[in-house]
Amino acid sequence: MSATETIRSGNRVRDLNPATQVLGCLVLAVVALLFGLVSMAAVVVVCFVLAAAAGRFVAFVSTWAKTVLVLSLVIVALQTMFIPGEEVWWEWGPLSATGEGFRRGTLFASRIMGAATPLVLLVQLVDLRRLVLEMERRGISPKVTYVFVATVNIIPQMRDRMGVIMDAQRARGVETDANWWVRIKAFFPTIGPLIISSIVGVEEKAITLEARGFTATGPRTSLYSIQDTGVDRVLRVGAWVLLAVVVVGRVVLWLR
Repeated sequence: MSATETIRSGNRVRDLNPATQVLGCLVLAVVALLFGLVSMAAVVVVCFVLAAAAGRFVAFVSTWAKTVLVLSLVIVALQTMFIPGEEVWWEWGPLSATGEGFRRGTLFASRIMGAATPLVLLVQLVDLRRLVLEMERRGISPKVTYVFVATVNIIPQMRDRMGVIMDAQRARGVETDANWWVRIKAFFPTIGPLIISSIVGVEEKAITLEARGFTATGPRTSLYSIQDTGVDRVLRVGAWVLLAVVVVGRVVLWLR
Protein backbone atom coordinates (compact mmCIF):
# COMPACT_ATOMS: atom_id res chain seq x y z
CA MET A 1 0.00 0.00 0.00
CA SER A 2 1.37 3.40 -0.92
CA ALA A 3 1.29 6.54 1.12
CA THR A 4 -2.06 8.25 0.75
CA GLU A 5 -2.08 11.17 3.18
CA THR A 6 0.29 14.08 3.79
CA ILE A 7 0.59 15.17 7.40
CA ARG A 8 -0.15 18.89 7.67
CA SER A 9 -0.79 21.29 10.52
CA GLY A 10 -2.09 24.23 8.51
CA ASN A 11 0.86 26.48 9.40
CA ARG A 12 3.58 27.16 6.83
CA VAL A 13 6.43 27.17 9.34
CA ARG A 14 5.35 23.96 11.08
CA ASP A 15 4.59 22.32 7.72
CA LEU A 16 8.17 22.72 6.52
CA ASN A 17 10.10 19.52 6.06
CA PRO A 18 11.50 18.33 9.42
CA ALA A 19 14.99 18.23 7.90
CA THR A 20 14.64 21.93 7.06
CA GLN A 21 13.51 22.74 10.58
CA VAL A 22 16.32 20.78 12.22
CA LEU A 23 19.01 22.24 9.95
CA GLY A 24 17.72 25.78 10.40
CA CYS A 25 17.72 25.58 14.20
CA LEU A 26 21.19 24.00 14.28
CA VAL A 27 22.56 26.78 12.04
CA LEU A 28 21.03 29.39 14.35
CA ALA A 29 22.70 27.72 17.34
CA VAL A 30 26.09 27.69 15.59
CA VAL A 31 25.74 31.36 14.60
CA ALA A 32 24.99 32.28 18.21
CA LEU A 33 28.04 30.36 19.48
CA LEU A 34 30.56 31.68 16.98
CA PHE A 35 30.10 35.36 17.72
CA GLY A 36 29.41 37.49 20.78
CA LEU A 37 26.43 39.01 22.52
CA VAL A 38 25.15 40.73 19.38
CA SER A 39 24.79 37.48 17.44
CA MET A 40 23.22 35.80 20.47
CA ALA A 41 20.64 38.57 20.81
CA ALA A 42 19.91 38.44 17.07
CA VAL A 43 19.38 34.65 17.19
CA VAL A 44 17.05 34.94 20.18
CA VAL A 45 15.00 37.59 18.39
CA VAL A 46 14.81 35.43 15.26
CA CYS A 47 13.64 32.48 17.35
CA PHE A 48 10.90 34.58 18.94
CA VAL A 49 9.76 35.76 15.50
CA LEU A 50 9.71 32.22 14.12
CA ALA A 51 7.78 30.98 17.16
CA ALA A 52 5.19 33.69 16.60
CA ALA A 53 4.96 32.85 12.89
CA ALA A 54 4.47 29.18 13.78
CA GLY A 55 1.66 29.95 16.21
CA ARG A 56 3.70 28.64 19.14
CA PHE A 57 4.69 31.94 20.74
CA VAL A 58 3.07 31.43 24.15
CA ALA A 59 4.27 27.84 24.53
CA PHE A 60 7.76 28.81 23.32
CA VAL A 61 8.07 31.76 25.71
CA SER A 62 6.81 29.67 28.63
CA THR A 63 9.27 26.84 27.99
CA TRP A 64 12.12 29.24 27.23
CA ALA A 65 11.57 31.24 30.41
CA LYS A 66 11.36 28.14 32.63
CA THR A 67 14.51 26.55 31.23
CA VAL A 68 16.91 28.75 29.28
CA LEU A 69 16.25 32.04 31.04
CA VAL A 70 16.30 30.56 34.54
CA LEU A 71 19.50 28.61 33.81
CA SER A 72 21.19 31.72 32.37
CA LEU A 73 20.27 33.85 35.40
CA VAL A 74 21.53 31.18 37.79
CA ILE A 75 24.84 30.96 35.89
CA VAL A 76 25.33 34.75 36.01
CA ALA A 77 24.50 34.86 39.73
CA LEU A 78 26.84 32.00 40.64
CA GLN A 79 29.71 33.29 38.55
CA THR A 80 29.28 36.80 39.99
CA MET A 81 29.33 35.54 43.58
CA PHE A 82 32.05 32.90 43.41
CA ILE A 83 34.58 34.12 40.82
CA PRO A 84 37.23 36.22 42.60
CA GLY A 85 38.42 39.51 41.16
CA GLU A 86 39.74 42.94 41.96
CA GLU A 87 36.57 44.80 40.97
CA VAL A 88 34.47 44.06 44.05
CA TRP A 89 30.93 45.45 43.96
CA TRP A 90 29.82 44.39 47.44
CA GLU A 91 30.67 41.85 50.11
CA TRP A 92 28.59 39.88 52.55
CA GLY A 93 30.50 37.51 54.78
CA PRO A 94 32.42 35.01 52.62
CA LEU A 95 30.50 36.05 49.51
CA SER A 96 31.55 38.88 47.23
CA ALA A 97 30.14 40.06 43.93
CA THR A 98 32.85 40.93 41.43
CA GLY A 99 32.78 42.59 38.05
CA GLU A 100 35.08 39.93 36.62
CA GLY A 101 32.68 37.20 37.72
CA PHE A 102 29.71 39.05 36.28
CA ARG A 103 31.38 39.50 32.90
CA ARG A 104 32.49 35.87 32.77
CA GLY A 105 29.05 34.69 33.82
CA THR A 106 27.38 36.90 31.21
CA LEU A 107 29.61 35.50 28.48
CA PHE A 108 28.98 31.91 29.54
CA ALA A 109 25.23 32.46 29.95
CA SER A 110 25.02 34.12 26.52
CA ARG A 111 26.52 31.03 24.93
CA ILE A 112 24.09 28.79 26.77
CA MET A 113 21.17 30.99 25.76
CA GLY A 114 22.31 31.25 22.15
CA ALA A 115 22.66 27.49 21.76
CA ALA A 116 19.62 26.43 23.79
CA THR A 117 17.05 28.90 22.44
CA PRO A 118 17.01 27.38 18.90
CA LEU A 119 16.70 23.93 20.46
CA VAL A 120 13.65 25.04 22.44
CA LEU A 121 12.23 26.46 19.21
CA LEU A 122 12.91 23.15 17.46
CA VAL A 123 10.91 21.28 20.09
CA GLN A 124 7.98 23.60 19.42
CA LEU A 125 8.19 23.31 15.63
CA VAL A 126 8.91 19.66 14.93
CA ASP A 127 6.18 17.08 15.07
CA LEU A 128 7.73 13.85 16.29
CA ARG A 129 5.71 11.67 13.94
CA ARG A 130 6.74 13.75 10.92
CA LEU A 131 10.37 13.69 12.03
CA VAL A 132 10.38 9.90 12.33
CA LEU A 133 8.80 9.51 8.88
CA GLU A 134 11.40 11.83 7.38
CA MET A 135 14.24 9.94 9.07
CA GLU A 136 12.97 6.65 7.66
CA ARG A 137 12.45 8.23 4.23
CA ARG A 138 16.12 9.21 4.24
CA GLY A 139 17.19 5.63 4.87
CA ILE A 140 17.63 5.57 8.64
CA SER A 141 16.88 2.18 10.16
CA PRO A 142 13.46 1.83 11.85
CA LYS A 143 15.28 0.42 14.88
CA VAL A 144 17.24 3.65 15.22
CA THR A 145 14.10 5.76 14.86
CA TYR A 146 12.32 3.65 17.48
CA VAL A 147 15.17 4.13 19.95
CA PHE A 148 15.04 7.87 19.24
CA VAL A 149 11.28 8.06 19.82
CA ALA A 150 11.48 5.92 22.96
CA THR A 151 14.23 8.13 24.37
CA VAL A 152 12.28 11.31 23.70
CA ASN A 153 9.06 9.92 25.18
CA ILE A 154 10.49 8.18 28.24
CA ILE A 155 10.34 11.22 30.56
CA PRO A 156 6.77 12.29 29.63
CA GLN A 157 5.56 8.70 29.89
CA MET A 158 7.15 8.19 33.31
CA ARG A 159 5.73 11.52 34.49
CA ASP A 160 2.24 10.50 33.40
CA ARG A 161 2.65 7.09 35.01
CA MET A 162 3.83 8.75 38.23
CA GLY A 163 0.72 10.96 38.19
CA VAL A 164 -1.51 7.91 37.88
CA ILE A 165 0.26 6.20 40.79
CA MET A 166 -0.01 9.33 42.96
CA ASP A 167 -3.76 9.55 42.21
CA ALA A 168 -4.10 5.91 43.25
CA GLN A 169 -2.24 6.64 46.50
CA ARG A 170 -4.58 9.57 47.23
CA ALA A 171 -7.59 7.35 46.58
CA ARG A 172 -6.23 4.97 49.21
CA GLY A 173 -5.99 7.77 51.77
CA VAL A 174 -2.25 8.46 51.52
CA GLU A 175 -1.48 12.15 52.13
CA THR A 176 0.61 13.56 49.27
CA ASP A 177 -0.12 17.32 49.23
CA ALA A 178 1.04 18.51 52.65
CA ASN A 179 4.48 19.81 53.64
CA TRP A 180 7.78 18.68 52.14
CA TRP A 181 8.35 15.95 54.73
CA VAL A 182 4.96 14.39 54.01
CA ARG A 183 5.62 14.56 50.26
CA ILE A 184 9.00 12.87 50.70
CA LYS A 185 7.41 10.06 52.72
CA ALA A 186 4.69 9.68 50.09
CA PHE A 187 7.24 9.62 47.29
CA PHE A 188 9.00 6.41 48.28
CA PRO A 189 5.89 4.14 48.14
CA THR A 190 5.45 5.20 44.50
CA ILE A 191 8.95 4.09 43.43
CA GLY A 192 8.16 0.37 43.52
CA PRO A 193 4.97 0.54 41.42
CA LEU A 194 6.67 2.94 39.01
CA ILE A 195 9.62 0.57 38.42
CA ILE A 196 7.39 -2.49 38.11
CA SER A 197 4.99 -0.78 35.72
CA SER A 198 7.92 0.45 33.63
CA ILE A 199 9.30 -3.08 33.31
CA VAL A 200 5.87 -4.42 32.37
CA GLY A 201 5.51 -1.60 29.85
CA VAL A 202 8.77 -2.58 28.17
CA GLU A 203 7.54 -6.15 27.77
CA GLU A 204 4.21 -4.96 26.37
CA LYS A 205 5.98 -2.72 23.86
CA ALA A 206 8.17 -5.61 22.74
CA ILE A 207 5.11 -7.80 22.14
CA THR A 208 3.39 -4.96 20.25
CA LEU A 209 6.41 -4.41 18.01
CA GLU A 210 6.62 -8.11 17.20
CA ALA A 211 2.88 -8.22 16.41
CA ARG A 212 3.31 -5.29 14.01
CA GLY A 213 6.17 -6.94 12.14
CA PHE A 214 8.87 -4.60 13.44
CA THR A 215 11.62 -7.12 12.71
CA ALA A 216 10.25 -8.10 9.30
CA THR A 217 12.59 -7.67 6.35
CA GLY A 218 11.82 -6.18 2.96
CA PRO A 219 10.50 -2.83 1.76
CA ARG A 220 8.29 -0.82 4.08
CA THR A 221 5.30 1.36 3.24
CA SER A 222 3.42 4.02 5.15
CA LEU A 223 -0.07 5.46 5.11
CA TYR A 224 1.42 8.93 5.55
CA SER A 225 3.98 10.97 3.63
CA ILE A 226 6.17 14.00 4.19
CA GLN A 227 6.61 16.48 1.37
CA ASP A 228 9.99 17.92 0.47
CA THR A 229 9.06 20.99 -1.55
CA GLY A 230 11.21 23.35 -3.56
CA VAL A 231 10.93 25.90 -0.75
CA ASP A 232 12.42 23.37 1.67
CA ARG A 233 15.34 22.67 -0.64
CA VAL A 234 16.01 26.38 -1.16
CA LEU A 235 15.91 27.02 2.57
CA ARG A 236 18.32 24.17 3.26
CA VAL A 237 20.76 25.42 0.63
CA GLY A 238 20.52 28.89 2.16
CA ALA A 239 21.15 27.46 5.63
CA TRP A 240 24.27 25.63 4.42
CA VAL A 241 25.53 28.79 2.70
CA LEU A 242 24.92 30.85 5.83
CA LEU A 243 26.73 28.26 7.93
CA ALA A 244 29.74 28.30 5.58
CA VAL A 245 29.84 32.12 5.58
CA VAL A 246 29.75 32.45 9.38
CA VAL A 247 32.35 29.72 9.90
CA VAL A 248 34.73 31.27 7.38
CA GLY A 249 34.09 34.71 8.86
CA ARG A 250 34.84 33.44 12.35
CA VAL A 251 38.09 31.83 11.19
CA VAL A 252 39.15 35.04 9.45
CA LEU A 253 38.51 37.04 12.62
CA TRP A 254 40.53 34.55 14.68
CA LEU A 255 43.50 34.79 12.31
CA ARG A 256 43.64 38.58 12.53
